[in-house]
Amino acid sequence: MPPDYAGGSIVNLSASVLHALGVDPPNPTCRHLPADLLRGDGGIVLLICDALGLRQFDTALRCGQTPNLKRLVELAPLGLQSLTSVFPSTTTVALTSLNTACTPAQHGMLGHRQWMEELGSLCNMLRFTTETSEPAAFSEEMVRVVPTVHERLADAGVRSFSITASEYEGSAFTSLLSAGSTYVGYRAQSEISHLLAQCIGEAAGMPGFYSVYWPMIDTLAHLYGPATRVDPTSLDQSEVGLAEMEFIDLMVGKVMEVCEREGQTLVVTADHGQIRLAPDRSVTLGEEVAALLNYPPGGGRRALYLSSTNPSDLASLAVFQIDDLLLLTVDDAISRGWYGGDCAPFRTRMGDLIALAQADRQLLFDYGSGMFLQNGGHAGLTEDEMIVPLLVVPFGS
Repeated sequence: MPPDYAGGSIVNLSASVLHALGVDPPNPTCRHLPADLLRGDGGIVLLICDALGLRQFDTALRCGQTPNLKRLVELAPLGLQSLTSVFPSTTTVALTSLNTACTPAQHGMLGHRQWMEELGSLCNMLRFTTETSEPAAFSEEMVRVVPTVHERLADAGVRSFSITASEYEGSAFTSLLSAGSTYVGYRAQSEISHLLAQCIGEAAGMPGFYSVYWPMIDTLAHLYGPATRVDPTSLDQSEVGLAEMEFIDLMVGKVMEVCEREGQTLVVTADHGQIRLAPDRSVTLGEEVAALLNYPPGGGRRALYLSSTNPSDLASLAVFQIDDLLLLTVDDAISRGWYGGDCAPFRTRMGDLIALAQADRQLLFDYGSGMFLQNGGHAGLTEDEMIVPLLVVPFGS
C-alpha cells in the first residue's frame, strides 16, 4: 500500500487544515474533505493517536468498549474514513509530515535512523544523537528545511498550540515539530481536555489550531503487539491494546465535550499504524552483511537503508533471498513515488538499497547494545502499517 500524496495521505490532511484556516498549503488538500467541512465557526482540534491504525480502530469499535469513539463515528458527516501514512511509516517521518504538510522528499526526515553527511555519522532522528559508542547530540536546525504548519499559521496571524507530553518539552525532535506554536505539556491523560479548554480560551474567540498528541498506543503495541483481534475475552496480548483503547475513549469523550462547548471542529487520525510481528520469524543481519556496509543500516526493523560500495554483492547474500523480504534500490523506491519527490537534496541520507520486511518479519542489527525483539512494528508498506483512520466532526458549524 504506497502513500497517496495526491490527496489521500496525512500530508494532505495537514494541507487541508492550512487551507481551512486561510493559508496556502505546500501540497494538495485532502480529497476526502470538502472545503467547507473544516471551516466551522471555531478552530480546529487535531487529535493524533500515535500508531492507531485503521484496523486497530475498527477492532476497538467492534469490541463495543469505546462508546465515545462510536458516537464520534456517528456524528461525523462523512463517517469513518481513511488515509495513508507516508514512507517509511515511522514516527520521525510521519509526525514531521503531519506537522509540516510536506512529503518526506520535501522535509528530509527519511527514517528513524539516517546518515548525516554533515556529521559523518549515522544518526538517531528521534533522539537527535549520533549512533556511536559515545552519542553526540546535534541541533534540529541541521535538518530544518521547511516551515511547520504552526509557523505558516503564525505568519497569517492564526494562533496554534502543541499539546503533548510535558517530558518531550525542549527535545530537539519536539522543537522541530512545534516551532511556531505555543507548547503546552500535559502530565497525565486526564489533564488534556482541561489544557485544551485553556488554550481555546487564550485564542480569545479567534479561530486557532490545536494539535493534541497521544503516544501510548505505539509504545504498548511495540511491546505486546497491536490490538487487531476481535474477541475481547481472549487472553492474548491484544487485551493490553484494547484496554488502552478504553482509556483513549475516555480521553476522546472529554475532548469532545470541550469541542462541543467551544464550537471547535474535531479531527482524529494517526501518524501510522502497526503490524503484529512474529519474533520467531525475525531476520538477523550479521557479520557478513556488516562487512559489506559503509556504515550501519539506517531506518528501522521494518525498512532498513543499506549503503555499500558493492551493492550487487550485498544483494546476493543468502539472508536477502528468504521469503517475505523485499530488497530494492533506493532509486527504485523514489521512482515509485514512495517519498513524494526525488529526494535530491537528501539523497546521501539513504544509501543504495532498502531491505523491506513484509508480512510479520522484522530485521535485526546490532548497533552496539545488543538486539531485541518486538511484537509490533511499523515503517513498512502493509495496510496495517499504512492505513490510518480519519474522523472529522465540525461541532462549530
